[in-house]
Amino acid sequence: MGGRSYKELSCRDVMGDCGFLVRAETEDEAMIVASGHGCRVHGKCKISPDTERTIRSLIRDVSV
Repeated sequence: MGGRSYKELSCRDVMGDCGFLVRAETEDEAMIVASGHGCRVHGKCKISPDTERTIRSLIRDVSV
């Protein structure tokens, strides 16, 4: 029996010393959750298109 596939992004990969982790069904959903976290916790409420592309490149597929 196979597990479900998700998109996963760790804040540690983006910001360094932060244990926040998001798993979502789509890349866009992961970005929405991660963006909210970035704004609330890290004060990063606006990101440039280049930074968004970089963050999206860090999202990986995982099966759980």
